[in-house]
Amino acid sequence: MYEDRVKNINQNSMSWLIIGLIVINAFWGASGVAVKEAYGQLSTIEIVTLRFALATPLLIIATLALKGRSALVIDIKDLPLMVLLATVGISATIYTQAWSLDLTTVTNFTLISSLSTFGVMLLSMSMSGERPTKDKVLGAVVALLGLAIIMTNGKLGFSPHIMGDGIALASAFFWALYTVLGKKIAEKYSALTVLSYVFLIASLEFLPFYLASPHTSPLAFTGLTWISICFLTVFCSTIAFLVYNHSLEKLSATTVALSLYVTPLSGVLLAAVVLGESLTEFTLLGGLLIVYGLYLAEGRGLISSRSRLND
Repeated sequence: MYEDRVKNINQNSMSWLIIGLIVINAFWGASGVAVKEAYGQLSTIEIVTLRFALATPLLIIATLALKGRSALVIDIKDLPLMVLLATVGISATIYTQAWSLDLTTVTNFTLISSLSTFGVMLLSMSMSGERPTKDKVLGAVVALLGLAIIMTNGKLGFSPHIMGDGIALASAFFWALYTVLGKKIAEKYSALTVLSYVFLIASLEFLPFYLASPHTSPLAFTGLTWISICFLTVFCSTIAFLVYNHSLEKLSATTVALSLYVTPLSGVLLAAVVLGESLTEFTLLGGLLIVYGLYLAEGRGLISSRSRLND
C-alpha cells in the first residue's frame, strides 16, 4: 500500500510533504506550552473556542481565494461524516488535549500523545483486516511499557498527574480516529474544503458552552495570552491542519502519523526551556521506550520500504 502510494507522487513532492509534517509537528509540540501560558487567564473552553472561532474565517477566506466558491460545495450525504470529523478530530481531540494540559505536565502530555500512531495503526488494520506483524506487536508492547512507566513514575502506584495523563491518552485515540476517518473524505475533497467545514462545525459545537460559562473579555487579555491564542490559531490550527490534511491526500495514514515523532521531542524541549519542567529518570525512560516502540512498529518497516524503492 505504501509503495503504491509513493509511486503516485515524485520524490521532490514527497520530500516537501515530509518537511511540512516535521514543521507542523514541531508547532504541535509547542502548542502544549502555549496552552499552559493561556491558562494564566483562560479556561479550557475559552482556549479551544477562541482558537477555532478565529481560525475558521481564516480558512474560509483562504479557500475562497485559492479554490473559489465551488470548493465550499459538498455532497449533502457527506455532511454527517464532516460532522463526525469535526466532533472527533476537533471538539473531542482539542478539548481533551487542553483539559489534559490543565492536569498534567507538557512533557507527559506530548509523550503520551505520540501513542496516537498506534491508534492509527490498529484502526487501519481493523478496517483492512490486516494481521499485525511481530514488529508491530513488539513495538506496541514496548510503547505501552513506556506509557506505564510515565503514568506511574516508576512506582507501585499512580503519579500525581494520572488523571491528566489518562485524558491525554484519550485525546491520542480521538486523533487516531480522526486521521483514519479523514483518509476517506480526503480522497474526495481538498484539504481546504474539509477543514472549512470541520472547523466551522467544531466552532458551532464549542460556542454554546463558551457562552454559557464565565469568560474573560478579550480586552482584558495580556500580551502573553494574545500571543498564545494567535500561535494556536495561526500556526497550530490553520497552517498545521492544512498541511496535515493535505498530506493525508497524498500519503498513507500510517506514514503521516509517523511524523508525530517530532511532537514529543519539541514539546519536551520547549517545556524544559520555557516552563522549566524537569525530566525525571522515569519520564525519560518511558519517553525513550515509546519512541523506540513506534520505531519498531512502523519506522523500521517504512525505512525498509523506502530503501527498496530507491534500489
